[in-house]
Amino acid sequence: MAFGNYKSVEEVAKKYQITVAVDTFVELLPLAVTDYFQQELAYVLKHLDVKMSEAAISEFLIAPILKEIWKNYDDVLLFWSHVALKVGEEFEGFPGYLFTKRTPLGLVRDKPYLLVVEAKKDDFEGGWGQCLAAMLAAQTINGNEQIALQGMVSNGEVWQFGRLQGRDFVRDPRPFTILDLPVLFAALGAVFEAAKRQALQD
Repeated sequence: MAFGNYKSVEEVAKKYQITVAVDTFVELLPLAVTDYFQQELAYVLKHLDVKMSEAAISEFLIAPILKEIWKNYDDVLLFWSHVALKVGEEFEGFPGYLFTKRTPLGLVRDKPYLLVVEAKKDDFEGGWGQCLAAMLAAQTINGNEQIALQGMVSNGEVWQFGRLQGRDFVRDPRPFTILDLPVLFAALGAVFEAAKRQALQD
């Protein structure tokens, strides 16, 4: 079933018997925001209608922010954009972005540890339904339910975070926004750090 067919976390949770909780689990990890990146983002927000399309949101907001954070973790994680994720007939789709373990094979996809889904038309509930389904697919690919998977849903301006381990899904209730880049980067840094630790342990 396509990830996009799921419209809410509740729908996925009921179908796959996932326990859902809300908790402030993201422990902020201070990560420097370069002057260059701040200037680039300010330029984009001033001179472009970033809400003109879903593609524009991905290209001008989500991808650049993820890439900026990923530079600190590219020794362990690989960055994939809009690649297929399929597990039999049960799960299939294209999460916006995927971060997998880097291996000696180079640019070859391995186990996924972090998934990012766009909240299309600002629909975060639908985005989380898709993200949780994609995380369950990743869990199956990894072959170990105890691997903690990190998930994000964003409309480019607001970022939300979740984690799946075993049959337990927890979502951090705090919205992090590009209006406060240092705090957003600290949250993103913490999530990437968790994915990195999991990749190194696995």
